[in-house]
Amino acid sequence: MSLKKDCGHAPVNPDSCKNCETRFDSLLCSSPDVLLLMEKARVTCRFKSGQVIFYSGNDPLGIFTIQKGLVKLEVTSPAGAAHTLRLIGPGGTLGYRSLFANEPYHASAVAVEDCELCFVPKAEIMNIFKSHPELAMKLLSHISKDLRMAEEKWMGQMDKGASERIAEALLFLQEHFVHQSWTRREIAQWAGTTPETVIRTLSQFEKDGLIDQTDGRNIRILSKDKLRERAEVE
Repeated sequence: MSLKKDCGHAPVNPDSCKNCETRFDSLLCSSPDVLLLMEKARVTCRFKSGQVIFYSGNDPLGIFTIQKGLVKLEVTSPAGAAHTLRLIGPGGTLGYRSLFANEPYHASAVAVEDCELCFVPKAEIMNIFKSHPELAMKLLSHISKDLRMAEEKWMGQMDKGASERIAEALLFLQEHFVHQSWTRREIAQWAGTTPETVIRTLSQFEKDGLIDQTDGRNIRILSKDKLRERAEVE
């Protein structure tokens, strides 16, 4: 598999890493010494909204860091239903777990909006970690936080019905991605339900005065407190 195919487009000429606004939030780029190595090793790639960055089941060839845009990690159930595991914005890193576990990707990475990412090949990543072992502790902390977030999401959905999960999804998505609008299918994938259930539930929320959805995809929350009450297990 060629790098060009992985990136979706031919590499573009990147700006200096020193001018990257997300480098201080990145797993790999906050250290000046590591930043210099990343600058030499990286390739900048661009993806349009809806493009797949990598597929579940493929072998990892390196690590991606997000400069601009939003990416979702998505898995498909045996029944064919898509579920969103995580949403990752600028400064986030993709593919590190599978790379260091030496196993295929567990989830597919899909661009939610137009994205710009840096790709660093596996050989260069391994050399960077060998020459800067302090990154291992930073990676361990990063993985631990990811695990906690996954556990919290799983525990939060275990005892809740679809209505509560959808209310929770609306609150979470607006809080963390305020400028992003979401399709009913994307809300369903995050809440672990079906688009049809989301449509019916949103209609009921609107009747109850919790939201307004007259503006197409944009859902305006009218009462966060009441919606938060609806998100709790009754």
